[in-house]
Amino acid sequence: MQQPSAAQSCCGGTGAFVGGIERGNLQVGTFIAGVVYSYTAMERTLAGSRPVPNPNGSIAATHAINLEVELAPSDRWSILVVLPFTDKFRTVSVSTGTTTLSQRYHAAGISDVFGLAKYTILPSSPLVPWNVAIGAGVKAPTGSYRVSANGVELPLDVQPGTSSWDGIAWALVSYRVPSPGMQATLSTLLRQPGENINGRQMGTDLQALLTVTVTEWDTPFIPVLLSRCRWTASDRQNDRIIAATGTFRLELLPSVAVMLGQEWVGRLGLQLPVYERTNGVQLVPSWGVFAELRASMRVWE
Repeated sequence: MQQPSAAQSCCGGTGAFVGGIERGNLQVGTFIAGVVYSYTAMERTLAGSRPVPNPNGSIAATHAINLEVELAPSDRWSILVVLPFTDKFRTVSVSTGTTTLSQRYHAAGISDVFGLAKYTILPSSPLVPWNVAIGAGVKAPTGSYRVSANGVELPLDVQPGTSSWDGIAWALVSYRVPSPGMQATLSTLLRQPGENINGRQMGTDLQALLTVTVTEWDTPFIPVLLSRCRWTASDRQNDRIIAATGTFRLELLPSVAVMLGQEWVGRLGLQLPVYERTNGVQLVPSWGVFAELRASMRVWE
């Protein structure tokens, strides 16, 4: 976020909860549709890695819903498209000594859609435990970025969209361990923002997601351990660095996947901060939850 707090991401909110970036190597004709919901509460204020009182008495939260579709026209290529919806608010409370004045900023709507073309360099097989894939895409400014309340434009961190075109790069490496049956996947997502309508450029955003899961399990409930490392550079305005923007974050995302038949899979997880270091005083995530439901099918062979 910007203003007195900062938390930037690929597609709004406080991080990219996108199930499609965790997979590669789809069979030709495979179609996947899914919905991912996440809620992130921001109730901690840091200066560097040290907790400090919030100078504005701020708290914030983000609800995000991503609608995802992915289609594999060939054994090596697939196209992922994500349409996000966000609902954000931030409350500022200022004490005058005798009274406390509060201001609530809130906006909801379609956020910035993005598409990613994925290419599998090394497909996995019964004889090859490795899977290596890369991809490139773009985020388009489809979300509203000038929502107003009472005639006043809301802060940038609350707006559903960013008004900028962003470039996206992606890479994935996974390895399957036959005994015990486990798989580890490392997925990285790089977002390079363009300038927004006001000439502001959000910081480069790099996220790495490590997923470890079992592949042989006798029950429909499968434990999945995820961890996410995220670095964002400081925002800039006319080549000037904007204070209190940019951060380094490490968090755990433990979850449980549920097999709901041949085609359907559900997942429910938590967002637990482990370490964060900010540039200046910033409001940062304190906890969160996420859920995913997706269906996969072969539409042709």
